[in-house]
Amino acid sequence: MDHPSSAVFVDGPVVHHFDSCGWRGYRPGAKEMQQIPTDICGGQAPADPMRLATEGGGAEGTPGYIIQSAHDANEFYCESTPTWWIPGRYYDLRDTWCSFYLKEFESITVAPGYRPCLFVAAYMPSGLPRPNHRLSCWYIPEPLRIGQGEWAFNEIHLTNDPDRWINYHSIDAADTLDEVLAHCGFIGWMYMSDTATGSAGQGVQANGAIGWDEMRYNLKDTDLEDMRAGRPLKNVLEL
Repeated sequence: MDHPSSAVFVDGPVVHHFDSCGWRGYRPGAKEMQQIPTDICGGQAPADPMRLATEGGGAEGTPGYIIQSAHDANEFYCESTPTWWIPGRYYDLRDTWCSFYLKEFESITVAPGYRPCLFVAAYMPSGLPRPNHRLSCWYIPEPLRIGQGEWAFNEIHLTNDPDRWINYHSIDAADTLDEVLAHCGFIGWMYMSDTATGSAGQGVQANGAIGWDEMRYNLKDTDLEDMRAGRPLKNVLEL
C-alpha cells in the first residue's frame, strides 16, 4: 500500500459493532461523538444524522447499533469512512466480501424507483485525499434486504467485474472499478435509482429510520469461512 499511514494498519477484516462511543467520544470538547460517531462513519439525510442506539438491541444479540433517520431527505445513506479515519487509510476490496444487518425502525418511504444498494467510493487517483482530488463511486444494483421487526442479514461479494456494478459518479475514464475497489475509502448502503435525473443517489425524498449493525468488510474467502463457522476472525480491526 502506498498510503502514508500504511505502516499503522494490518490488512485484515474491519468490523463495526456500533456498541460503544466513537474513538474520540471521550475527548474534552468532542462529547457529541459519544452518540454520533463521525470519526468512523458518515451519512447523508442531511449530513451525519446517524446516532448510536440500544433500544430493542442490535443484531446477533449485541447491545447497540447505528440508526439513520431521514426527513424528506434528498440523499439517504450511511457509510464506513476509512479514508477519513485518523490516521486515514484505504482498503483493497477487490473480490472480497461484505456483510451487515439492516432493520426498519420507522416506516421508510422514498420516491418511486429507489431501493437500498451497497456502494463503494474512492478518492482518485490512488485513493489519497489531496488538493484537486476527485471521487469515483459505484454501486451494485441488486437491492439490499431491510428487516421488518427483525434484523435482516446481507452478504455481498464485491466482485471485480464492472458488468455487475453501476458507475454513478466519475469525471475521469481512468477511474475504473478496479482502481476504486483497490483503493476503497468509503463503503456502505445508499438508496439508488437507475433512472434518476442527475446522480443515482439524489432525489430520494426519503422519510423514516433504518438501523445498521455488525458491518464487516475486507473479508477474504478464508475470513468468510471462519465467520460462517463461528470462528474468530484473524487480524481483525473491531470498532
